[in-house]
Amino acid sequence: MIIAALALLSNAAYSADNLAGELSEYTSALRTEVSMENTVLTGSPQLIGVKIQAENPFEMAMPVYLIRESSGEWEFVKFLGGLPADSTTIIELEVEVRYEKQARQKTHYAVVGRGGDGELYGSDFWVEEDWSGYESEINRSLSGAIATYVPIIGTLLVLLISIVGYTAYSSRSPGIKEDEYTLTTLVFPKVAGRPFEEKLADVMINPVMLLAELACVSVLVALMFQGIEQGSGWENALQVMLLSAVGSFTVPFFYFAAAWYFEKREEGKPLRFFAGIFVWGMFAALLSLIISSSVASELKAFMLASYVIVATTVVSPMVEEIMKGLGVLFMSGHHEYNDTLTGLLLGFTCGAGFAFVENWFYFSTKANPFEIGLVSWGTLIVYRSLFNTLAHGCFTAAISTTIGYIRGVPKLRKFARLAFVPGVFLAVVIHSIFNISALADGFVVANREALFFVFNPMLIILLVAMFFLVLVTAVIDEKKRRVRQAAYESAQRQAQ
Repeated sequence: MIIAALALLSNAAYSADNLAGELSEYTSALRTEVSMENTVLTGSPQLIGVKIQAENPFEMAMPVYLIRESSGEWEFVKFLGGLPADSTTIIELEVEVRYEKQARQKTHYAVVGRGGDGELYGSDFWVEEDWSGYESEINRSLSGAIATYVPIIGTLLVLLISIVGYTAYSSRSPGIKEDEYTLTTLVFPKVAGRPFEEKLADVMINPVMLLAELACVSVLVALMFQGIEQGSGWENALQVMLLSAVGSFTVPFFYFAAAWYFEKREEGKPLRFFAGIFVWGMFAALLSLIISSSVASELKAFMLASYVIVATTVVSPMVEEIMKGLGVLFMSGHHEYNDTLTGLLLGFTCGAGFAFVENWFYFSTKANPFEIGLVSWGTLIVYRSLFNTLAHGCFTAAISTTIGYIRGVPKLRKFARLAFVPGVFLAVVIHSIFNISALADGFVVANREALFFVFNPMLIILLVAMFFLVLVTAVIDEKKRRVRQAAYESAQRQAQ
């Protein structure tokens, strides 16, 4: 199914680009008169009405097409129909314009037809756009949103962080050694006599390691800010970065807190493991962005039109799941990572940390409010924060649960790290299907065949249902293990 979908999408993109390239090479003029509605630009994207009066001098119908120049290359927009033979026809259409970080801009279009003599006839025109009023309105809306939402959400976050910190400090995890989890051992863990893989896991949760990872992520944040500042100015960049940070962090942190608290209640595992894997997820997002961008650049040189599809459905899932999975693999050497439940919740937390940075990058640089409008931007933040975070959590959980299950079987425990391979394969397949569903939704909505996403939400609902099914099963298994352990200890006491 994945191969067939990729082939169809790639062929469609390749054919459209080939057609645009051919049409742009017209050599003869098409007699046209173009007029446009005097539309005030109040949103992005926005439709502008265009009326084209075109003359067909031939004694047979002339098929005509609309193409548009973008980044120095022509792209196919739509087929306008056929001009009747030996007549002048008025074509009415709407062209979509988008804000591109400039108060005033022009977009180059061309109407191209194939005449009865086989030659291409074309006429170009420009759509002029004035976005100054739109920019002012977005600025006012951003200021209002910061004054209204940031204090409220910020207060809730501070309260939640305080509760998590107090709970972790007041209900210290027992561990397998006396005073294994204290503030001192957080920095200087007791690793004497422990195996190498456990020492590696302790490095993963060490504050020095976490600070190094956060420092790397901060470089990405600085570059994000710089990119917005160049296009929209310092004040606008600060507003966008602040709102997108709050919007992208709130839900993942709530998921992180919920996952840890549930694990704490069931098994008493310490907070430091969940904090460590959450930060690794953030760092993995940075690594994935660097690697995926480099690979996509190489693909672009060879695959042209289809490179975006291949990068989205093959390269990104592989890179992202391997990067996230490495954190889970390193952490799995610790004695606390000993069953399916721990693996499931740690992997989910790693995916939540990844989603935080990925969403922040997306909200601020790929789809900021100036480009898509404040309402659409706010809707996108809510959607991706809630659902894409769940999806990434479930992807990584496929890796960590596989490892955790093997770790929980005494006879198979030594093979637990090998479970990383099938776990990553499963995560990549699910992630690829997820991305294909997102592409399909984008295609359907763009062609106005649906008003909202359908395939992507359905897949997320299915993933979450499977996640909770595994969660319930893991909890039941853990309770049975406790009963068996209690019975064994009771029998030992009676025997003594």
